[in-house]
Amino acid sequence: MANWKIRLGRGVRSDAPLGVVGRLVGTLFFGFFLAIGGFFVFLIGREAILALETYRWDERRCEVLRSEVVREGGEEPYRAVVAFRTLDGGETRQGDSISRRVARDGSHGDAAERLAPYPLGATVACHASAEGELVLERGPWWMLAVILFPMIFVAIGGIGIVAMWRRAPKDAFGNPEPEVLGDQAGRAGRAALWFGLLFAGIGVVMFWFMGARPILDMLAARGWDREKCVVEHSSIVAHDSDDGTTYRVDILYRWDRGRGIERSSRYSFFGGSSSGRSGKSEIVRAHPVGAEVSCWVDPERANTAVLERGLTSHAWVIVVPIALLAIGAAVAVVGRRRATRRARLREQVLRGGTTLDADDPLLEVLPHFEPTPGPVTLRAQSSRWGRFAALVFMMLFWNGIVAVFVNEAWKSHASGDADWFLTFFLVPFLLVGIGFVAGVVHAFLALRNPRPVLVANTMAPELGKRLELQWRFDGNANRIHHIRVALKGVEQATYQVGTNTRTDQNDFFEEVLVERDTPSGAMDGAAAFRLPDHAMHSFESAHNEIRWELEIHGAVARWPDVKETYPLVVLPAREHGGER
Repeated sequence: MANWKIRLGRGVRSDAPLGVVGRLVGTLFFGFFLAIGGFFVFLIGREAILALETYRWDERRCEVLRSEVVREGGEEPYRAVVAFRTLDGGETRQGDSISRRVARDGSHGDAAERLAPYPLGATVACHASAEGELVLERGPWWMLAVILFPMIFVAIGGIGIVAMWRRAPKDAFGNPEPEVLGDQAGRAGRAALWFGLLFAGIGVVMFWFMGARPILDMLAARGWDREKCVVEHSSIVAHDSDDGTTYRVDILYRWDRGRGIERSSRYSFFGGSSSGRSGKSEIVRAHPVGAEVSCWVDPERANTAVLERGLTSHAWVIVVPIALLAIGAAVAVVGRRRATRRARLREQVLRGGTTLDADDPLLEVLPHFEPTPGPVTLRAQSSRWGRFAALVFMMLFWNGIVAVFVNEAWKSHASGDADWFLTFFLVPFLLVGIGFVAGVVHAFLALRNPRPVLVANTMAPELGKRLELQWRFDGNANRIHHIRVALKGVEQATYQVGTNTRTDQNDFFEEVLVERDTPSGAMDGAAAFRLPDHAMHSFESAHNEIRWELEIHGAVARWPDVKETYPLVVLPAREHGGER
C-alpha cells in the first residue's frame, strides 16, 4: 500500500518532482507578469511622487498670459498651450505648465477642455515650489489608487515564481510528504478563479471606455443642436506600433453660434485607431478643407461637437471588452467550481486519508474518489453568504449599467421630447434588474434561517450498502413547519449539436428519506436507507457526469424556505467480501 494522488482516472506518485524544464517555463510565464507589472508600477509610482509633491508647494495668484490650442501634428496633434505669471509673493515668476504630469491631449476637444478654467487674462490660483517650479494644478491624489492595478500583475508573477521553486514539505524523517488528493488541482482552480476575475475586471473597464461611455454620449447627442461648420483641417493620422500601423481621421472644424468661434476635432463617439486606410480616406475626401458641413453641437458646453453622432464602422470594437468579460467570467466560474470541489475533497481526504494500490479498480472509474471512513459532517454545495454576495454583485453590475440609460430616458421625458423607443427598449432590462433586487432581498432574508447539519455514516457509500443519516437544525427550528430530505441521482451530458454545445441534465433516481409536518419533529432526527444495487455510481469525465446529492428542504411560513444541497460520492459495488 502506498500514498497516491488521484487525477484523470489513474494513480500518479505524489512525490514526483516538477521537471527543471517545467519550472523554467513556468518561471518565464510568471516572470512576464512580474516584469510588466513592475514596469507600470515604476511609471505610475514616478508620476504619483511628482504629483503628490505639489501639495507641499505654496499657493500663489497668477495671471494667464496665453491660452490656446495648438496643432503640432504627429500621432497626438493637438496640445493645450498656456503661459502665466505670478502677481504676488515678491519676485515675479513665469510658468507654462498646467501640471507636472505629462499631458497628452490628442484631440482638440480634450485640449480645449483642459484650457477652459484658464481663459486669457484671468487671475487664477497657481502653485510654486521653493526651487522656482510653477504649475497651475496640483497632482491628482487618485494616482495612488491607480498603482494598485499593476500591483495585481506583480503579485501574480511573484507568487507564481515562488510556487515554481518552492521545495516540497518534509516529514519527520526528511522525506517529501505525499501530496493529497485534489491539492494540485485545487491550486489550479484557485489560479483560474483569480485569472478569470482579473480578465473580467479588465473587460469591465474596457467596456466602459470603449462601449458604455460612447453609447451614452451618442444618446445624449440626440438633443444637441445642428449647426453649419467649416472644415479647417482634414487628414489621416497614422499610429505605428510593433503590431502594425493603425489609422484614424483628424478633421478640425469651427462654428459660430453668436458667442465666438468654437472648434472641435471629434468625428464620432466611437473614436480610436484601427487598421484599414481606405475607409478613413473616404471620410477625409468627404470633408475637404473649406467645405461647409453639418455638425452637432452641445448647447451647454463650449468646443464640444461631433460630425457623426450615430453608430460608425468602428463601433465593432465593443466586442473586444465583451469577449474579455465573458471569457474572464467563464474562467472564474469554472475555476471557482474546481477550487471549491477540490478543496472539499482535499479536506475529506485529510480527515480520512487515502491508501490505495496502484491497480485499484476504483482509480479507473472514479477520477475524484475520496474514501472517508467513519461518520462525517456533510458540507453544503454552496454557502448562503456566497450566494448572497454573488447576487449583490450581479444586481449592482446590471442595474448600474441600466440606470445610466434610464437616466437618459428620464431626461428625455422631463424635457418634453420623450424618447419612447428607448423607454420601451429598456422595459425588459428593468424587469431583469427588479428580479435581481428581489433575489438579493430573498437571499438576505434566508441568511437568518436555521442552518441544517447533516451527519452521514460515510461520505462515500457503496451501491447496495446502507446509508445512515442524522440531521438537526442550528437556530430557531420551530419556524420550520415541514421538512423533506431526499437522495437524488443526477445525470449530466454535454454534447455538440452542429456548432453549438448543449448540456442536458436528468434526475435518474430520487428517494424521499424523511418527510415530516409537525414543528416538534423538525428539530432533529435520523434516517437509514439502502442504496439501490443496479444504479449508476458516481462518475465524471470530460462530457458526462453522474452525481449523487442529498437535498434538504424546510418550509418556513411567510419567509424564504431552507434549501440546501449536499454532494455525495457513491461507489460501485465491489467484489471483496463486502469490504471496501
